[in-house]
Amino acid sequence: MPYRPKDIYRGRRKFRVPLVILLFVVAALLIGGISMFYILQQYLVYDQDGVTLQFPSMASEADSAPAEETVRVSQAFEPVEVEVIYEAPDFSDTDLGGWDDLTATRARFIAYDDAASESRLNAVLNGLSDSYNGVVLELKGRAGTLAWASTSDMARGYGAAGEMDYTEIVASLHERGLTAAAQISCLADRLLGQRNWTVTLQDAGGVYQDSDGMYWLDPYNLSVRTYIADLMAELAAMGFDEIILADLCHPAVDTAFTYTVTLQTEASPVNAVCQMARRLAETLQGTDTAVSVLIRSASLYGDSERTGQDMEIFWRIFARVYCPSDYWNAESDRAAAAETMYDGDIGIRFAPVCVDYTPEGFDSYVMK
Repeated sequence: MPYRPKDIYRGRRKFRVPLVILLFVVAALLIGGISMFYILQQYLVYDQDGVTLQFPSMASEADSAPAEETVRVSQAFEPVEVEVIYEAPDFSDTDLGGWDDLTATRARFIAYDDAASESRLNAVLNGLSDSYNGVVLELKGRAGTLAWASTSDMARGYGAAGEMDYTEIVASLHERGLTAAAQISCLADRLLGQRNWTVTLQDAGGVYQDSDGMYWLDPYNLSVRTYIADLMAELAAMGFDEIILADLCHPAVDTAFTYTVTLQTEASPVNAVCQMARRLAETLQGTDTAVSVLIRSASLYGDSERTGQDMEIFWRIFARVYCPSDYWNAESDRAAAAETMYDGDIGIRFAPVCVDYTPEGFDSYVMK
């Protein structure tokens, strides 16, 4: 049977018309609000009290305000050309002192593997010859692991902290009339270089490694400087008489390095190493702990521009200078060191580090 349109049922749409009207109202309000926002921007005034809305009529009323009312005056600043000149650091007046009360040292060197083990260390100390008046404990080698339980954030964060506490050991050495020196590697650090490449020296190939596969830290990097300074402070708190900074040098290679910081001075091995050296030595200035350095022998003979170990500056920074020397070169090493020494007694402030021989005629030396 055919149907007619009027026979089709259509539901009642009693809410449709109000809903459409509501949507149109909301849309109109949104469009109007956005339009007013952009229109009113030209009347916004920014001053020291914040943001205010001022229409042209308000400005004319302000012009006719009584004289006693506060009137704001906007200052016009003329551009000034300023030339900023960054100069290289000046070490000419550096004199940290700390060597006036220094005495000669005849020390036995104790390598990391023995120094980091309480039983092995005690065995070495118990068998120490009477010819020595002190010991040098290697507490951080190039591997990067510390022998003591450091609380440094970087040491703990990258798993470098050890377990030992040397406070009682140092005290027992003092009771025996022996001095105690702690030696730590500064910039050669395999562990930190592997686990935190953001603080390492870079070259064209990326993270730099020397011919031995060793990683080198960036001497300009503030985190590196803070890390070593924190370690020094911990060792001084344990009572060590002297801290010897090893590997405080630049890789002596003809490589174009990229540093991890934006430099404000001319980059050079001498600037990098000597700036770091001065900052580290200043960390313990005025304390009972002397800060010394173990140099590369090449730095005594004209290679300081590559190693960064400028000896004339180092003598002004460090209390004592240690240098690996063999039987044939010990005398010439001391003579070369004396040519650049700033002040003091060369016999006390220069100490050769000897292997398999005892140097004759030297007041200070270290035996390995």
